[in-house]
Order: sequence, then structure tokens, then C-alpha cells
Amino acid sequence: GINPFPPVINISLPSKKDVVVELSAKGLISLSIEEKRTGIFSGELHLFSRISALDKILFTRHLAATLKAGISLAEALEIISVDYKKPFVKKVLQEAQAGIQRGEMLSDMFARYPRYFSPVFTGLVRAGELSGSLDAAFDNLSTQLFRDYDLLKRVRLAMIYPLILLTGSTGIIVLLMTFVLPRMAKAFKGIVADMPFLTQILIDMSGYLGKNPYLTMGLFVGILVGLFYCGRTVWGKRLLFHVFERLPVSSELMKKLALARFARTFRNLVSTGVGAIDALEITASTIGNPTYERALHTIVGELKRGSNLAETFRFRPHLFPNFFTSLVMIGERTGTLDKSLATVSAFYDEEVDRLLKTLVSLLEPILLLIMGVVVALVALAVLLPIFRLVRSVQG
Repeated sequence: GINPFPPVINISLPSKKDVVVELSAKGLISLSIEEKRTGIFSGELHLFSRISALDKILFTRHLAATLKAGISLAEALEIISVDYKKPFVKKVLQEAQAGIQRGEMLSDMFARYPRYFSPVFTGLVRAGELSGSLDAAFDNLSTQLFRDYDLLKRVRLAMIYPLILLTGSTGIIVLLMTFVLPRMAKAFKGIVADMPFLTQILIDMSGYLGKNPYLTMGLFVGILVGLFYCGRTVWGKRLLFHVFERLPVSSELMKKLALARFARTFRNLVSTGVGAIDALEITASTIGNPTYERALHTIVGELKRGSNLAETFRFRPHLFPNFFTSLVMIGERTGTLDKSLATVSAFYDEEVDRLLKTLVSLLEPILLLIMGVVVALVALAVLLPIFRLVRSVQG
């Protein structure tokens, strides 16, 4: 007969779809699927549930070193997990060790945490497992992670000074409009009969801001915080890309950043035995540039229809320059595609450094000029009624 109380089964898989597939393979039908949540936050995450880029760089390097020393994968994971202080990183490594002991693939264990391990990460690990060169895969992976981290760090460091300058100048303007000009308007009220046009405009603007100065300053800080968090969202990043791609120097910087990252990622995947189509699909999802992501997905479709890799790049000269395409073509013909891509990656890394310095050297005087013009306008608005008052007294 039919059991009126069907059994409850606990399965640890990344999605509900995977659970349905797993149950179907066992001849079972799922009546309902509920996600089990433990800890303070969702899933099995807790207060320290974060794996930083440095964490991944360190444990991939350690895994590469221990595997090269002839230590088994399960033992290597156990050794590394002991040294980690972060509870969540330790937990992930211990789960990976337990999975290896159950006969599961390490790449599948990492794939259960897509928030922390990208398709490139899991793809390189899987390629290393299938080819029997997991130590080389972790070596390449640690190098890739470090270069991506170093590149991002250089970009952020280059933008710190312009951002501080822009934030400081905006704060000074808000302070002048909120506190200084309203008091100046009261001081001149009744003394200067006819205010200059510029002074009157700034006084009217400051009147709105000065009604509640603390609320105005709070809104200013809130806008800065809001912009910071919006820049970390998907749609916020797309908006930033849309803006930066239309500015002279930054558009070239975004292009060469994408080319450097694409060449490095694609090269690492191909060198570990991943097919060109699969490598392009993985790279497209992690390149971080919507324009190149769309182009790479289109190229994948063309390759499946029999097109040549270098020719698909040549048809898009606005995205892939002749230097890039020529090296890829030479690499395909001579069977040294990984070396050609390594050359491309190194070249564009240097180009990114050069463009970053150019961008910062342009931003600093532009921001200083804008700040100077605004402060000069405010100073002029303060001095004009004084001059008018002096002339009226002398007259």
C-alpha cells in the first residue's frame, strides 16, 4: 500500500533542481523540497562566512605545494584546514576532505559554493582532476587568482586619491551652502538693497539646504554610502560600465582590463586540457565586462558552427585589436596558443598600468579645477555684495 507518511530525506546539494535529479535517479518522486537553513544567516553561513581572494590564493598555493610533495589530496586538505583560523574557510576545507573520502570529486565540492568559487575556479580544478595534474592546476589557479587580485588592487589604489578629492570638495561645497551662506544672507539683509544675481541664486539654494543643516549633511553622507553599495550590486556595476565605456581614457582602460583577464583565464583553462568552446563559455561568465561577455557567447555559437577562433576575433576589431588576433592566429597555427595568450596577458597588464597612471594624472587636475571654480564662485558671491556695500557708502 501507499505510505501515508512519506519519508523525509536530507540531501546536501547546491539547488532544488539538483535534488530533483538526484531523487529521480534513485527512483523517487519529490512531494516537496524545503531548503534547510542553519546558523545566523541563510544556508549554513554564519557571522564570519566569507572567503576572500587572499584566502583562496593561500590555500590553492598550499594545496599545490603539498600535492607536489606527494601527499594525498585528503591528507593535504586536512593539513591545510588545521592552520586556518577563519571558521567558514575551515568548514569548507573540512567538507571537501570528507567528500574526497566518500569518493566525490573536489571540483563538485567547490561547486556547492558558487558565491565564493567561480566557474573558472571549479573548471580548472575539474580539468586538473580529469588530467591527473591537480598540483599543476592549483599552481595555475593560484597564479591566476593573485594576478586578478593584484590588478584589482592597483585599480582601487589608483582611484583612492581622486575619490577622496571629489568627496572632500563636495563636502566643502555642502558645508558652505548649508552653514556659511545662510548666515551671510542674514548679515546682509536690510543692508544691501539689491543683491547681485550670483549671490541671490546661491542664497536661494542655500535657503533650502540651510532650513535643516543636519538633515542636509545626513543626506549627503547617506548618498555617499548609497552610491558605494550601489556600485557593488549587479545593476550598479552595469551602470558604471555604461558610463566608463563612453569616457575617453576609461573606455580604453576597461577594454584592456577585459583583454588581460580574458587572455589569462582562457590560457589557464586551455593549458589544463579544457576545450576551446568550454573555456570560452567559462571565461565569458567570469570576465566581468558585459560587452565582452555578450561577444564571447556569440563567438561560442560561431565556433560550434565550425568557425575559426582567430577569425571570430578578427571580425570584431573594436573588441579584439589586430595585435591580439595576430598572436592568437600564430598560436593556433603553431600549436602554442597558451604561450601566445601568456604574451598577450603580460602585454595588456603593462598597458593597464600605463593607462591607470594616465587616468589618475588627468583626473587630479580636472577635479582640482572643478573644485577651484566652485569655491571661486562661492567666494565671488560673498565678495560682490561687500563691494556693492562699500561703493554705496563711498557714494
